[in-house]
Amino acid sequence: MLLGGPAGWTAFSREQNLARARGRLGYEAVVLDSSGDSATDDLYLSFDGTVFGDEAENYALVSNDLLPAGTAQARHGGAALCNTDNSGLVLRGSPESLFGSPGAAKSFTIEFWLYPAVTENGSILFQWRSSRTGDGLPRYQYIRSVIMKNRLEWSFSNIWSTFAGEPVNVVLSGRRNLVPGEWTHHALSYDAVTGLLEYRIDGETEVIRFLTHGGRESGDVYPAILGAVSEIEIAPRFSGLLDEFRIRRSPAGSVTIENRNELMNRYPVRGGRFETNPLDSGGPASVLESLDAEIDRPGETGAAFFVRAGENFYRWTDTSPEWQPVRPGEPVTGVSGRYFQVAVELYPDGEAAATPVLTSISLKYREDTPPWPPVRLRAEPGDGFVTLSWPASIDHDTAGYLVYWGTRSGEYLGSGSPLDAGKNLSAKIENLENGVLYYFSVAAYDAAGKTHQGPQSAEASVRPLAVYGSGGN
Repeated sequence: MLLGGPAGWTAFSREQNLARARGRLGYEAVVLDSSGDSATDDLYLSFDGTVFGDEAENYALVSNDLLPAGTAQARHGGAALCNTDNSGLVLRGSPESLFGSPGAAKSFTIEFWLYPAVTENGSILFQWRSSRTGDGLPRYQYIRSVIMKNRLEWSFSNIWSTFAGEPVNVVLSGRRNLVPGEWTHHALSYDAVTGLLEYRIDGETEVIRFLTHGGRESGDVYPAILGAVSEIEIAPRFSGLLDEFRIRRSPAGSVTIENRNELMNRYPVRGGRFETNPLDSGGPASVLESLDAEIDRPGETGAAFFVRAGENFYRWTDTSPEWQPVRPGEPVTGVSGRYFQVAVELYPDGEAAATPVLTSISLKYREDTPPWPPVRLRAEPGDGFVTLSWPASIDHDTAGYLVYWGTRSGEYLGSGSPLDAGKNLSAKIENLENGVLYYFSVAAYDAAGKTHQGPQSAEASVRPLAVYGSGGN
């Protein structure tokens, strides 16, 4: 039984922190996911493929002048090559998106990885331009991220207003200089509950501003209002690489060492796991003999494999049947049933910079063939009954015998047929009609139950008769 390989990987019953990539011989492989948590994504551009688009499916592509840069220089998977002037990537949001729904803005985070070729003044990484009505008059508004004096600067015009309706313009400039040819992570976070506007580089706070009355944490929060729906522009004027561009529907998390390490790591430190759907072996009591895997494990990366089995997967839970750890290529013992399930955990290296690449898994199992029937069947007639006897089946796992009978050869439709004789080697079939020719056959079954019976024995026929002194003729 082959999973992955030439046929590719089918959907898993459970999957966490995993993605698909190119494996051995060009086949699809399972790897650790470098994209991070996507639960709150409003927009997600991984730039991993040759065609760019919003993988959160909230923004439609209007135009694109960015090029795929491949994996050699990318921060995660692939990257976008930017060498643009008044072009870049242009997207238009749906009514469910942040920049596709005018009105009060909720919390959000704009983040991306940046690799500048040069740090030219006026280079634009992000831009949204629109207008809204204030005091009965239209007001131009924008959000813009620009490189100025070797630093990234965020500008906001007419996004917030005081309670008197006066516009609040904001400029946040980072303290760290951008270095050409070096990857850095940039995040602009707004918390609509506290009014905190924060800019971070590589997970560390550069500058904050409270959009509140009095400009303090405890002040009443000024409303953030987005005007008419308009396109967002990504890298319309920038030279370098861009990767993992995201807009989230939540503010950034706390500044902690753990969060920073998670941000800077390429892959999740705790690894990823998948569980296959139950795999049907085709018959009950199949015995799993071995598991083999086509997997590449660079550096300190690792993988663990688990299996379990049972006859009826509808009754399975997270812990029952119990998962059994196995080593690829080594014999497996004590795992049997009609259905098999495989779980795999992939682990990154110590720096969370490399991932195992799992191309395929093959399972070798032995079907449990039904037991052979008795080699012969003896039938002795009586007055309204027949006594049957047979030798034991040659199969060591025989659990019982089923006795069939009827009035036509090969058609065992008698009342009460078949009779479960258990492990007995004889049976008495009563309430038969004297003078009628009956046909009998016996089949054996094993521990899998009566549904897993083997072929039927050679047929025996006999006619029950009345005997002298029994009241008959």
